[in-house]
Amino acid sequence: MSSIQVLSTTTVHAPNHNPCDPNYHHTIDLTPWDLQFLPFGVNQKGLIYHHPSKLDTSNQIEHLKHSLSSTLEFFPPFTGRLKIKENEDNTISCSIMCNNAGALFVHAAAENTSVEDILGATYHPKILHSFFPFNGVKNYEGTSKPLLAVQVTELVNGIFIACTVNHVVADGTSIWHFINSWAKISNGCVEISKIPSFERWFLDGIQPPIQFPFTIEPQNNHHSNNDYHKEEKLNLHERMFHFTKENIAKLKFKANLEAGTKNISSLQAVFTHIWRSIIRSKNLDPQEEVHYVVVIGVRPRLIPPLKENYFGNALIDPAVSMKVGDLLQDNGLGKGALEINKMIALQSDEMLKNDYESWLKTPSFITDAKFNCKTLVASSSPWFDVYGNDFGWGKPAGVRTGGENKENGNICVFQGVEEGSMDLEVCLSYETLEAIGNDPKFMDVLSN
Repeated sequence: MSSIQVLSTTTVHAPNHNPCDPNYHHTIDLTPWDLQFLPFGVNQKGLIYHHPSKLDTSNQIEHLKHSLSSTLEFFPPFTGRLKIKENEDNTISCSIMCNNAGALFVHAAAENTSVEDILGATYHPKILHSFFPFNGVKNYEGTSKPLLAVQVTELVNGIFIACTVNHVVADGTSIWHFINSWAKISNGCVEISKIPSFERWFLDGIQPPIQFPFTIEPQNNHHSNNDYHKEEKLNLHERMFHFTKENIAKLKFKANLEAGTKNISSLQAVFTHIWRSIIRSKNLDPQEEVHYVVVIGVRPRLIPPLKENYFGNALIDPAVSMKVGDLLQDNGLGKGALEINKMIALQSDEMLKNDYESWLKTPSFITDAKFNCKTLVASSSPWFDVYGNDFGWGKPAGVRTGGENKENGNICVFQGVEEGSMDLEVCLSYETLEAIGNDPKFMDVLSN
């Protein structure tokens, strides 16, 4: 596989048929859920497609540009820029200017790379990261860089569509809302079924914009200048693990049986199953504490719940801590899954509002500091509609993420291609991924 060749770059604007529409040329104030991502890397999601026979790729690229422009009419934040204002009290405030400055569209080619080179590889090939635009970009750079960048890379027998989104602007729910809408418009729909709502949620009594201290300095990126960390990242690899609907059901049944409950979900059982295998591979002391961070959406947890079409970030990242010995004991699947279940159940309306208020008093930001050899961080959701994204030439053959924010212990979950299945994209050292792949207690569940 060779490197990619960039064929063209274009700035795509929304058509803006109605300049008087208040959705355009206005400012969106941001919440703590948004602002916490300022020093973090951009969010990257990508879909891979087989080419149908007799497809004119030049028309395909132009069609994607045109349909992207039409879709951006419904998503004005994606054509805007961040505005960071310095206040007299040494604080800053940050907002989105919906000024239709435009999104970036990159057309590229990887002439010697096929769909099978991506989907058939045990480990993600390194060329995959070059399919995504804006590698190395932090979210605060959205003051000058587009908040959405799309790269369409032509393969030998397919196409890869990658979206890089400024994480201050949108979370996974909103990103997939956009991708789902773009696919529908590309496939002939004139309107989208779920119009996004851009009004952010603020606690009663909070007057936006929120002012907070923030400096762009090395400590915000913790390990960025650490030679050991750089060397560790060079040894990181990514691998997909596929769980069938039947295997997930068996894991869920076993976890609930061991825990003496009916409350453990399929996802909680799957997360615990891979957690146990990863910790087994590390040969840690039984008394050591290990941690599992689960990124949770809060839209339905508030009272009243946020609108289903709420566009922005609405995420928290609580963690479960357990001793190695407890997690790896014979009934550890049930015990670990029950702890995750209890932790998620605690995220009530009251707790969410207390955490929100605490952020206002003591702002904190998402960095890579939470990643280490004893901590896993799971994000995304198997309920996001990945395989319904038909741009007009069929459904995706697979989903992948980019290289941004990939740290030792990163797990990204997606729906699988078969109904009811799940895929876990796992980023760990090569040695750990090999150990998991050779762990019969883990792999036997996947192969049964």
